[in-house]
Amino acid sequence: MLKEFQIVPSPQAMNQHQVQIKILESEDAFMDIIGTEGYFYVYKGDLHLEGDLILKAEELDQMPDGRPMSGFIVIGHLTVDGNVLNETGDYGPALYVNGNLSCRNLLIGGSPVRVEGDIRVEEVIMLHYNHGWMQCDRTITTPVMIVDDYHLMPCRKEISRFYYNDNDPESPKANECSEDEDGDQVISENLRALLSNPMTTSFEEIRRDLAAGESVLQPRERTPEYWRNKVRRNWRDLKRVPMEMRTTNLCYEAMSYNIGALQYFPPDSITMELATAAAERDGKALRYLPPELITRELCYIAARHGAVLRLDIPEQFYEHALLCTVIKENDWQMEHVPVAFMTEDMLVLYVKSGRGAWLDRYCQQSGVSKHKVLERVMGDDIRYLENIFNWHLSATTYAYAQQRYNKPEHAAVWAALNERFAKKIRRLDMPAM
Repeated sequence: MLKEFQIVPSPQAMNQHQVQIKILESEDAFMDIIGTEGYFYVYKGDLHLEGDLILKAEELDQMPDGRPMSGFIVIGHLTVDGNVLNETGDYGPALYVNGNLSCRNLLIGGSPVRVEGDIRVEEVIMLHYNHGWMQCDRTITTPVMIVDDYHLMPCRKEISRFYYNDNDPESPKANECSEDEDGDQVISENLRALLSNPMTTSFEEIRRDLAAGESVLQPRERTPEYWRNKVRRNWRDLKRVPMEMRTTNLCYEAMSYNIGALQYFPPDSITMELATAAAERDGKALRYLPPELITRELCYIAARHGAVLRLDIPEQFYEHALLCTVIKENDWQMEHVPVAFMTEDMLVLYVKSGRGAWLDRYCQQSGVSKHKVLERVMGDDIRYLENIFNWHLSATTYAYAQQRYNKPEHAAVWAALNERFAKKIRRLDMPAM
């Protein structure tokens, strides 16, 4: 496809076509976002492309000197039989067309776009994410236009079927999104009625389909192979697979990519055996299991495999040993332990397992002696001194450690610790031994 273009260094493109004042709202913005170090693909005259135009730096030709490809310039009309696609929200090659732009679908995220003529799109325009910027000097014509947290410069629009723009007061109220019981955004019923897949409920799902080069409006046959490929690209698409096609193999494959796929399993497929296997794979599985399958034993399995308190393990199963298992795996979860369960033993484990960064607060909340906790940690083994010297070094803790470990049998380790933390020890105004 790119053989049609001439490769032009950015300074030359700026000099010939003034893109530094045309692609973005100001020259300063151009210099900040695009700069002068790269190259542009330039075509002079009307251009007709048979496939898709992909605005993705990773899929463009590598320049001989390794400098980046900054974007496309078409001095004329641009007609694309397929789609113009920029899935990435944070960045992407710029697109400047000084005539009209025509395509089937237009998906733009981080790519700055300026079209001085009309934009005519057969099916869907989707502009997504707040790093993007687009300007059309004349008229945008399309059946469906979605502008989601995106900076679209004011322009004339002829939209026949559906328009949504969360930054436009004139966007119809009936087209606004709602929230489901989990607080996730759900697209308008007016939009869902136009889509070829009735299971699509979010802008993210529409974006994924468009980025894959699919039509989201035209009916199509979706075979088991189609869904297998969709799930392999993104496990979340298991949610949109018709129940009759959510086979055991497909569900397990999706779960191998991310434990979150468990929430889309057919309810009658989740057995105790599956629940145990899922918890052993990832303790976060508990948040997706039916409550009646969660047992004390399953909570212990999940605790050893990354379960998160408050999100995964129901409070009715909290007990000292279980909470200690969680803290041993991830010390930061101490913040979710109810004060009633905070004991001296647990706080000792907390300091041994990591930084013990909030030990003062937890000791104050629970009425446990911080001094006693630190002495127990240091007294158990010299290997815990690294935690103490990193996060709890004081004249008192150093004096205790010196008394306990400044002995011939610990000489090498004690000397190494003193050398490593020499600056901190000197601030204690105590001589290192």
